Amino acid sequence: MTARVLWLSLAGAVLIGAACFMSHRLSRIEPTAPAVPRTVFRRPPPYKPPKPLFSDAQLQQFLSDARKAEAIADPLQRCLAYPNPPGLDWSDAATSAYCRYALDPAIKQEEAFQLIRAGHTAELDRRLDDIMRTPRTAPDAQDVLDRTFNIDFANGSDTVRGLMDAWKRQDPNSPFALAASGMAYVAMAQQARGNDYAANTPQSALDSMDRLLQRGRADLDAAVKLEPRITPAYGAMIYAAALISDTSYAISAARQGLAVEPASYMIYARMVWMAQPKWGGDVPTMRGLIASAQRHVKENPLLLVLRAESTGGEQFVEDTPCLPASEYELYKVLYAQPGKVGMLMSAGWWARHCYRSDLSLIFRSEVLRFDPSAIVQRQMRVSDLVDLGQPQWALSEGNALVALAPQDENSYEARGVAYESMGQTDEAIADYEQAMRINPDDSWDLIELGNLYVNSKHDWDKGWAIADHLLQVHPEEPRGWLLRARIQREQPRAGLDQTVSDFIARFGNGPDQQIWIMQMKPPSVPSMTHAAASGHG
Repeated sequence: MTARVLWLSLAGAVLIGAACFMSHRLSRIEPTAPAVPRTVFRRPPPYKPPKPLFSDAQLQQFLSDARKAEAIADPLQRCLAYPNPPGLDWSDAATSAYCRYALDPAIKQEEAFQLIRAGHTAELDRRLDDIMRTPRTAPDAQDVLDRTFNIDFANGSDTVRGLMDAWKRQDPNSPFALAASGMAYVAMAQQARGNDYAANTPQSALDSMDRLLQRGRADLDAAVKLEPRITPAYGAMIYAAALISDTSYAISAARQGLAVEPASYMIYARMVWMAQPKWGGDVPTMRGLIASAQRHVKENPLLLVLRAESTGGEQFVEDTPCLPASEYELYKVLYAQPGKVGMLMSAGWWARHCYRSDLSLIFRSEVLRFDPSAIVQRQMRVSDLVDLGQPQWALSEGNALVALAPQDENSYEARGVAYESMGQTDEAIADYEQAMRINPDDSWDLIELGNLYVNSKHDWDKGWAIADHLLQVHPEEPRGWLLRARIQREQPRAGLDQTVSDFIARFGNGPDQQIWIMQMKPPSVPSMTHAAASGHG
């Protein structure tokens, strides 16, 4: 049975019966003869620009409220207090449920690990069994077991692997130990594989992933055989299946899991993620799964989070054109309810690509609301804060990032951007130089540092050394050629004509290159005849 048929089998039998009914109705409609085309001129309707996404006052209020919320130490309370994006009315039930799903395990990770280390796995099993048996009707009680497993055990580190093995040794027949171990193996498999497409992934990484997935699937299958109600195991099975495009295994896991818990967010979320076009699925299947999930929103408001993926998921967001109407649709329609962290991340990258610092900051801030550990998003947000006139907040974030990740060049880059925006050139240079010590060949650091040496410090020799190194390691970067030309033009220094000639030889002199060439050439000198005619002779 092909993957496509299997998807449709699941959709028809379990999830989207309504779609099959509509298909049957449509098949009974007789086709009509095509109308004879007539050429009729109609004036197109006047262009109506989309309404503003939010007012400046709303944006400033969001910035103020977000900064206050980020001062709250407890991650869950911080998430609950965080403002929704300006101009959007997110469901309180959905945002609260997503905060808890991301940040509120029923048993804290360190507490679970300590029970294993102390040999008290029977107590851990008892508490997890109590959670599994708790009715889902209580407020904030949805997906408690799923989120506890996801936060505590879906980790591919050696530390977690060792603890999972210790748990199984102490209690080989514990379905909870087997499910947790299987989740850890799947996380290890993802880590071994990496995040690139299969065509760009080394075979050794794929082989390592396969070995780990075999162990993980064995543990997960054994767990649900002992205790079918362990719903997080089904979510891990689907994720394992997605890594190797095993649609049959994913659909089998989804059917078993939804039979136990029809309103499971984890199961629906993993199936929707796997059905994205970029993983070989299609948008109609995604929409069918999301529609089926929405029938259970009263039981589990967390399922509202899936609505943002109805147009195709992360790839759709990343491919959205940079046009006002598209920006409106993306913000107001796609994110009418909170999106998953992955979707919000994609929206942040898209907004930065479209030079919408306001949207980039909003989306990245919402990522940090649900995942405070997303340090790359925090580093990237510093530039947005600078663009939106928040240099002090940007500097505060830069200091925090350097303290959190002192070996990460991006932390120094972020703080350098803040210093530079405040006119503190020496401090900015010091941070960019530290970033270069960590990664000497980073093109962004080289360009930024070279521009500061030349434009702010007029240190031509240091600027020249930077330009020379940049052209050696990144000759494909036009800004390196521009930096060299600027020094030759403004110091001045010999060789400008040769630099321009070399640039044209490498990149050509077509329309796309003219903006670079015009900046590199020396300013034209008025002729004597023109000067005399202007009265300046």
